[in-house]
Amino acid sequence: MDDKLMEMPFPELISKLVVAPLYILVVIVAILNVILNRKNKGCFNFFLIMGSWVYICIYLLALYFFFFSLENK
Repeated sequence: MDDKLMEMPFPELISKLVVAPLYILVVIVAILNVILNRKNKGCFNFFLIMGSWVYICIYLLALYFFFFSLENK
């Protein structure tokens, strides 16, 4: 593994998710899953929606670190 990547602090590392195209696509699919399946019932669907919320919250955290870590530079 790259030593430079291992030495990066957590806020800088997670802020790189904001511009990652694959993660943006995953977040878009997660948002669509929450919107389209919000009225469906069931245990499996509940876990999928909770997982989608986790992806969305991680992206919001990455946005926060992306904008506020740039102020310190």
